[in-house]
Amino acid sequence: EGVAVSGEPPRVTGLDLRGKGLTGSVPRELRRLRLGGVRLSGNALTGCVPSAFEDASGDAASLGLPWCLRYDRLDAAGEVASSGEWAILGGNGEALTTWEQLRSEAATLRVHQTDAGGTSWGTEFGAVAVNDLFEWRLTDDCWVRYRVTGAPVAPSGASGRWEFPVEWMTYAATGAGCTGAVGASTVLRADEEPPTVVSTAEIATPVRHGPFLIAPPGWAGGIERKTSHPKPAPSGPGGASASRERTGGITNDLAEARVLFPYWRDPVLPAGWSFTGALQDPSGVKGPPDGYCVGYSSDGGYMGVTICAWYMEFRPHYEPVRTRFEVYELFTIDGRHPAFVSYNPLFTRHKLRILVRAFDSGSGVMYEVDGHDPSLRGTDPDAAIAIARSLLKPDEAP
Repeated sequence: EGVAVSGEPPRVTGLDLRGKGLTGSVPRELRRLRLGGVRLSGNALTGCVPSAFEDASGDAASLGLPWCLRYDRLDAAGEVASSGEWAILGGNGEALTTWEQLRSEAATLRVHQTDAGGTSWGTEFGAVAVNDLFEWRLTDDCWVRYRVTGAPVAPSGASGRWEFPVEWMTYAATGAGCTGAVGASTVLRADEEPPTVVSTAEIATPVRHGPFLIAPPGWAGGIERKTSHPKPAPSGPGGASASRERTGGITNDLAEARVLFPYWRDPVLPAGWSFTGALQDPSGVKGPPDGYCVGYSSDGGYMGVTICAWYMEFRPHYEPVRTRFEVYELFTIDGRHPAFVSYNPLFTRHKLRILVRAFDSGSGVMYEVDGHDPSLRGTDPDAAIAIARSLLKPDEAP
């Protein structure tokens, strides 16, 4: 009752809980929702209102309560000694003061445990763990999402500030004022538990996620330019060496493919699936110029999946959404590898193949899983994502 659901796939889009006799504080879990409408009047609510509600139409602003996790003073010196202050520090401990730096150089998030509304978040900050997400949001088209990379540092003495080692994961940067210096009085909404998936069904401007750049259907504005990243020389099994000059070609010998093709990984596949052949084409006509593509057949003898791998020299890679049958979702695998999946969320006759691309954040290699088998088409991408995850073996570089 009072919960509006819409869209495909369906999700909660609005709350109308007026006059329900509600007491206590608004559950902080509700800040994960991106709502179009929120109506809460006629209740005896206390505490703070999730800052995510600020974008929604309705009466949340009239409750007379402060917004949760709202910070309104950038401390350019990085000391963060007062409520409502925040800073992000670079690798040398210097405070970062431009939007471009916040989207590229972050090493430590420093934030006072008491926000601008006087709400203390010490308990919640103390529960933050590695791979948790923080998001700093100015508007819907100007925000940065970070991954926590190490143990939080609790306040010492009377400082009242928390520190979180972070690296950027995702951002939107087309909003007005989202370039150049960050104003000292810029009001940012913080969220230490944002949604783990960004869907093209929910965005209106391009979003950068690791090496990926996704634009919503019909986007006609500018997009971020790609840059070149030097390519390391693969070595050892699955890499090039002076004695094994890569000349391209096709092999049906799995052992040979494992040795000759750079960036090789053995995927985990359903029982009965088998290797059919691998291709390397330095010209880039039939496959990635610095990598390989390989096919596996299903237990019925039909094409099951195609897997490709290559070093991603140019980033970001622009991925426009092409049809109304596709949904692109940005997410991470094991908390640290940026990935995206395109699939058909509706059970229609247009059962599109599921495509997953996962970026190995340690080696710079892209792994692509292109589903052919019926289990890798249509509405459920989990099986294809599991194959991609098996290619991202931890603590191992080509």
